[in-house]
Amino acid sequence: MTTIRFKTALLAGVLLPSALLITGCQTAETRTIDASGPQALNTGGINSQDWYAAADQLVGSLLTSGALDKAAVQPAVLAIDRIINNTQLNIDTDLLIKKIRVALIQTGKVAVTNTMGLGERAVVASEAAEMDEMTTGKKAKTPAINYTLYGKLIQQVDRLNGVTQNTYSFQMSLVDVRTGLTVWEDDRAIAKQTKKSTLGW
Repeated sequence: MTTIRFKTALLAGVLLPSALLITGCQTAETRTIDASGPQALNTGGINSQDWYAAADQLVGSLLTSGALDKAAVQPAVLAIDRIINNTQLNIDTDLLIKKIRVALIQTGKVAVTNTMGLGERAVVASEAAEMDEMTTGKKAKTPAINYTLYGKLIQQVDRLNGVTQNTYSFQMSLVDVRTGLTVWEDDRAIAKQTKKSTLGW
């Protein structure tokens, strides 16, 4: 019995320092990177690099088209509609909307309305008008909207020889509110391939 206890104590004396040494070597290292740069993680889904690239390309296409320059007043008044997510991913589409919104406002060619639009924005506009009517005796005047911008995200999945390819299509359209006609639209497709293999590509 004494021999067993001695061996157990000896084994614990050897393993404990080793465990502490291993634990002490495991440290967490954090660094700040450019979200749109090459160091950002690339995954099978949509990541920050994809959002920024798609937003920049779509804004560039819209500005190049000259559609915003044809508004009756300048800067053109724009209402941003929702982006419909038809992918299998749980995507916060506000990331794409915010990127496009900021880029357009910074050009000076667009004024984005926050009180006119669909859903919650329509409620805000209605409540603001009622409040103004009660306090001043007249309804609030809001600028007429020239354009509505809306979009859709679509995902197509293809599989071949152990490789899964997810193609995400970003579709954006600009509608002239006065005529109901689409005056600009474009899309950007991003294909992501994933191969499950311990040996890599």
